[in-house]
Amino acid sequence: MNKKLNILIVDDVPANIHTLMSILKDDYTITAATSGEKTLQLLQTSTPDLILLDILMPNMNGYEVCRKIKENANTSNIPIIFVTSLNSIEEQEKGRKAGGIDFITKPFSKELVLNKVNTYLKINTLEKGRIMNNSKQSILIVDDSPENIHVIIEVLKKDYIVSVAISGKKALNMLNDGLRPDLILLDVIMPEMDGYTLCEKIKEIKEYMHIPIIFVTVLEKEKDIVKGLELGAVDYVVKPIEPIVLKARVQTHLKLKTYQDQLIHDLQIKDELILNQSKLAIIGEMFETITDQWKQPLTTISVATSGIKLQKEHKQLTDEILISTLDNITKSVEYLSESVNDFKSFLVMDSKKYRFDIKDIIDKTLLLLKSKFKNSSINIINKVENIEITNFQNDLIQILMNILINAKEAFKDTNKNKEITIESSINKENIILSITDNAGGIEENIFDKIFDKHFTSKSYNEGSGLGLYMSKKIIKEHLNGEIKVSNVKDGASFKIILPKE
Repeated sequence: MNKKLNILIVDDVPANIHTLMSILKDDYTITAATSGEKTLQLLQTSTPDLILLDILMPNMNGYEVCRKIKENANTSNIPIIFVTSLNSIEEQEKGRKAGGIDFITKPFSKELVLNKVNTYLKINTLEKGRIMNNSKQSILIVDDSPENIHVIIEVLKKDYIVSVAISGKKALNMLNDGLRPDLILLDVIMPEMDGYTLCEKIKEIKEYMHIPIIFVTVLEKEKDIVKGLELGAVDYVVKPIEPIVLKARVQTHLKLKTYQDQLIHDLQIKDELILNQSKLAIIGEMFETITDQWKQPLTTISVATSGIKLQKEHKQLTDEILISTLDNITKSVEYLSESVNDFKSFLVMDSKKYRFDIKDIIDKTLLLLKSKFKNSSINIINKVENIEITNFQNDLIQILMNILINAKEAFKDTNKNKEITIESSINKENIILSITDNAGGIEENIFDKIFDKHFTSKSYNEGSGLGLYMSKKIIKEHLNGEIKVSNVKDGASFKIILPKE
């Protein structure tokens, strides 16, 4: 069980402490202090993960308390949120200058308190993890000479965690067993597998390809150095090893790797945000459909209840009429409930693959887009057969909706007979879904760009340019498939290729 994070509440009004405790007690361990002096005493023996600090207190106000906390090296990293009825820009600037990170205003909103506390505790936890991970980085030395290994270890052992492999084969085995060094120092001339061959093999494997490699070599000719760099090495160090040079090269490339890792991490977070943004856009389309679908059953319920009331008032309400009317109301409520469940199931992220019928998914997608296509004069021809597949069904629905919405947008500038044909086929390994329109096709000058992030055109994917980009990304990374596009006789055809299992 994870230990609860600790929050210190500082306020001279017991009622305020009680309110905050009631909001936070289920998720956090709470400590309280009723004055600035008591707070500073408490911090001498314990360190909370976050402080909620009142500003208006006698003897020592919140700003003074905050400044004293930030002046102490042992407590300076504790995040402080001011809790106050003062909400002017001037007061907020005062608080930030004193070292506070945010404000929560009185009277308290439970949702706002929880949101801010959760947010800043997550940030603080991540920052602590980053600082902890700034311990020694690891280096793998690959060299068949004990003398060279000894020299390198003596230079690096104080600042880095050092591992050794005495052959290329041994190095690959260590990597395959889970070793993930931050950098590899690789000898070029080794028996059985030389450094060039090992470098090439490492760069071919996705899990290892980002590890920087520095060649350690007696080969000083330009062609040898260029060959190593072309194979993916980032630098070289010439033997006999000069300790200062080796240290400098290692430090430089480890710093670059740290920046690269952070960039990759940031890009992954960005892609998650883009995925959510793309899904929100689809949800907007679904809302339109749901509101349209609800009009009829809500009207039925309204008319039925009004009818019952009038008939009762005029003493014309028989048991038969009452039962029949209630049956109609029940059917309408069931329809409403079913549409809510469909929407709710789409909102839930698929955590595992399910067995489902492709035809059912197409039918569900078309139902969700019914309102979107209602006045479009587009004839959707559904030729999809009953084919079972195991995959993430909500991801597939999102992709289908993106492609169908793009196909609809492609018809904007045409008044011809509009058709979208959805077909399925199956071969030994894959299931193929084809979505083909007759809207004229994709212009040649943009054909190679339509899956690019943020690319948009008037014909295809009007808007943020995220729909097709995310569709390709989801198909490749989540569904383990691929998406292809081609121009056909009268329009464009998208093919979704998915593995059977």
